[in-house]
Amino acid sequence: MKKFKLTIDGNAFDISVNEQGKNAAEVIVNGQPYTVEFEKDDAPTTAAKPVQKAAPKAAAPAKKAPAAAPAAKKVGSSKSINSPLPGNIFKILVSVGQEVKRGENIVIIESMKMENNITADKDGTVKAIYIEVGQSVLQGDALIDLD
Repeated sequence: MKKFKLTIDGNAFDISVNEQGKNAAEVIVNGQPYTVEFEKDDAPTTAAKPVQKAAPKAAAPAKKAPAAAPAAKKVGSSKSINSPLPGNIFKILVSVGQEVKRGENIVIIESMKMENNITADKDGTVKAIYIEVGQSVLQGDALIDLD
């Protein structure tokens, strides 16, 4: 399996490619699997045509390609709580307008098969939520803004 880190229009993507034959490969983009089929052309180069694989979990909603729907906001304000590690959003424990205290759990991120509690770094009110359950985030992505 080959691994790549790409930046497209300022959005970072972790990509793993597992070749499955001359015309297809399995590609994992920020934790979301896709099957990619290559079209044969008379020219010596080939073009890739992404085809989304069925969602691995029956309960999970279908996802769009990451280029069309980038993960979380890359640059938050000074009031943002950012992801300390890459992973998938497992649970959001707050809502917009909710008062939170410093140290209170606000988000749970699943990373490397472990649930990680993300806590508020100060007292405040939730102003904005940039994530949703099941979404992939990278280290440094803005999760929530506090007032």
